[in-house]
Parts: sequence; C-alpha cells; structure tokens
Amino acid sequence: MSEDEDLSFEELAREQDEAPAGRGRRRGKRRGRRRQGGGLLSVLPLLLVLVVVAALGYGGYRGYQWVTSNVNVEQEAQDYPGPGSGEVIVEVAQGDTGSDIAATLVEQDVIKSTGPFITIFSSTPDASNIEPGIYRLKSQMTSADALDALLDPANLAGYRVIIPEGLRLTQIWERLAEETDLEVEDFEQAAKDYTSYGIPENEAKSLEGYLWPGRYDIPEDATAEDIIQMMWEPMEKELTSRDIAQEDWHRHLTLASLAEMEVRDEDDYGKVVRTILNRLDGKGEAKGSPMPLQFDSTVHYVTGKSASVGTTDKERKTDDPYNTYVNTGLPPGPIAAPGAKALDATIDPPKGDWLYFVTVNTDTGETKFAETWKQHEKNVKEWQEWANS
Repeated sequence: MSEDEDLSFEELAREQDEAPAGRGRRRGKRRGRRRQGGGLLSVLPLLLVLVVVAALGYGGYRGYQWVTSNVNVEQEAQDYPGPGSGEVIVEVAQGDTGSDIAATLVEQDVIKSTGPFITIFSSTPDASNIEPGIYRLKSQMTSADALDALLDPANLAGYRVIIPEGLRLTQIWERLAEETDLEVEDFEQAAKDYTSYGIPENEAKSLEGYLWPGRYDIPEDATAEDIIQMMWEPMEKELTSRDIAQEDWHRHLTLASLAEMEVRDEDDYGKVVRTILNRLDGKGEAKGSPMPLQFDSTVHYVTGKSASVGTTDKERKTDDPYNTYVNTGLPPGPIAAPGAKALDATIDPPKGDWLYFVTVNTDTGETKFAETWKQHEKNVKEWQEWANS
C-alpha cells in the first residue's frame, strides 16, 4: 500500500491545499486521488436523497393503502350525504337491472352517481326483490337510503292494477274504476274514438280485445285516455313481434279471444283454433258447407253473463251478430282480452280434423275433441255423467 493510500479523504484534501506549487508530481498524483474521492463525495448526497425519497414513497404508498382500505374517499365523494328532501316520482320498469335503476335515480337526482348504488345493490340479496312500479323517493338521498326506500312497498305511488286474460271491456272498466279515482263512464267515453290510439278501424268498431292483459302501475294523475294508451301499446308490440300483418290483427285477436274463453288449458288453445277453422271451411262431416261455431262464450258476451253459467235455449236464439248459434262465421270482433298463449295459437295451430269439443270435467278443465258427431256424443255423455255424479 502506498503512502497516499494510508491518508484519509480529509487529510488528502488538506495536504493538497497546503502543498507548494513546485511539488508537481506529487500534486498531480494526489490530484488524481482527489478526483476519485471527490466523485464519490458528489454522489453521496444524491444517494441519500434517493433513499429518503424511496422511504417517503413507500411510506406514502402504505399510507394510501390504509386510507383506501379504511376510508372510501371516492365513494364518499360520489354519494350525497342525505337524507334528501322533497318528493321525486321514480318508475322502475319491468326487467330493470341494478344498473338501469341506478341510471334512472341519477337522471332524476335521487342519487349523485351510479357507482355507490350499484355496489350496494350487488351486495344486497334482497335487492332482486324490487318490484316494477312507481315509487315516491326524495331528491339527493344516499344510495343506501334510496335502495331501502325501493325495497319498502309503502313507498309505491300511483295505482297498481292487474288485468287478467279473458276480461271483457266492461269488466276491465269496472276493475280500473275500482282501483283508480276514475269512473266507468270516463273509460267508456275515452274508448269511443278508438282509432285515436293507433288502433286500426275494424268491423266491430271497438277496441274490445285490443288491450293487453297484465299488471299496470298507473300514475295518480293519469287520465282514462292515458290508461287506454298504456294498455294498447304492449298489445301492438305483441302483434308486431309475431309478424302478424296489420290487416290480420283483427282476425287473430278474434280467434285468440274465442280460444281464451272456450277452454281452460292453454295446451288446448291451438286445437280450438283448428276446430274453428275446420268448421268455417266445412271440413270432414261438414262436406264443404261452413258450420256455425255454436260457442256458448259468444252467447255469454251477448247476455253479459259469466262464462261459468250455462246458456238457455232462449239465449242461444238471441238475434245478435255475436251469437254464433244463429250466425255462421266469426263474430264481428274479439269477445275478451286474449293473452300470449292464445295469440300464439292463432299463428300455427296443430293439424287435425276436429269439428267438436266439450269440457268433460269443469273442475279440471279437461276437454275432449272429436272429428265426428258420433264421437262427440260419446264425449258429451261423459260430461253428463260427471255433472250428475
């Protein structure tokens, strides 16, 4: 080891400063050593800075992790503090997902953003129980409060009305009047100009059979016209979705309504439609001559009686275009509101040569179809035996 190598950095630096100018060789050698030591000295502060920055960065990262794990800063910023104020009417449509509901709530300023609501919705098992309908909520609620409000039936607004398949217009008006603040006369008046709703003019000059059965959530300020429009629009969608030409709507609805009213088992709807077509075309025993349908359901429509009540000889002789005992062909129009299954049955009814059918057990709805009068008489006898048992 040389003499210079035993000196510390400080001694080398001091000797360099005190050395005479004439000691050029040694000075030069020590200058070289100083340059090496000086480079390391100049790097040390930078290294220290990097270490400090790294330490601060790691500490900041760990701090950020703790904050984000224990305080949801982003969600707090995206949610209103609540509890909200005023009244906002919100509609949850059939088939709405949590994201759909969240978007509606944001649009109406019930909640601030969709994120917190969707998060809570996804982690709440009961959220799937939110029913379609119209709800009274507040403006600027927390997402949690908004979800709780939607799960509470007490917050439902407006009127909820269920219209089952097979109701006549007179029955529909009565049910709507019972559930709303409107009167039967309001609906009767609103139904007179039926084409104003987009319903094509038809032979019956009526919207009978053109209102879709189902559940409706009706706003409190809805008029009779609003409700009729609300019930016609889904029927129009059902007809167009089945690719039924507009000029055939009336015929399909008439056939569907007859099937709806004649049998209870939806699996029999297609057979009823085929039987109607066979009688109209004079198939089988009819030998080419159209047969009257002779449906009690059409007599019930004329008399206004319930379908569960039988018809009398006098009623079956009533002179009315809807009475299929005295008239050949289809009635002028539908006799009730048909549902989806009955409407489907009119599109592609099953093949068969049936001309007759009878319900042999009115408790179960079992119906038997026949191609001949002799076979039909046997089925009728079975019904009579059941009725007398």
